[in-house]
Amino acid sequence: MAFEATKREWGELYAFFRLLADGCVYAGTPEVKRNEGQCLPVAMVQREEHDGTRRYIVEKEMIHIVGEQMDKRIPREDFGTVADLVLEAIRNSREDDVTSPDGVEEFLDEVAIYDLEAKTDDRTDFSVAFYQEDAPLTGFCVRSRLGMMFPLLDGGRSANFKFEQTGVKFAVPTINKINAFGEEDDVIGRMLMIERLGGVLKYNDV
Repeated sequence: MAFEATKREWGELYAFFRLLADGCVYAGTPEVKRNEGQCLPVAMVQREEHDGTRRYIVEKEMIHIVGEQMDKRIPREDFGTVADLVLEAIRNSREDDVTSPDGVEEFLDEVAIYDLEAKTDDRTDFSVAFYQEDAPLTGFCVRSRLGMMFPLLDGGRSANFKFEQTGVKFAVPTINKINAFGEEDDVIGRMLMIERLGGVLKYNDV
């Protein structure tokens, strides 16, 4: 039986499955594009499921799923197939709610995933170990342009992030040009402009 979920929920699941199928994370370019020449191999992805913490170990052709109540292997290509189905459904829907494509619900039952969004106490959706499965974990928070935006930088004063500009010293006209760039809330656009002009933004405080 088909079910509905938001594009944001489907987007998290797509990123998770795509990561397992590809087995790597591409680095980014200064233009916020994928760097095809630099890829970090993924050894294991850890995600909080309904039955506790699960480890998805990336093997050559299989994903070894290990949890408190689960220990099984699923072909990596199956995760890629389902990821493609989910992406196509997201792109083809004009509404924020998207109906599950044929075959996806059966696959979710097979891998016992009942919550499209991971249940975590922080803002991460899953954690990744690169190169080897016992490596330190790096948490990731999935955000997609295909669904409704979820604020990454909260506009409230209690959650403001402060950055120090440590690159070149800008003249007053240049500063005014940066501040006038784009819409009022186009923070990313102004940050990229600063970097294009030779500035370096360094995290300072919250």
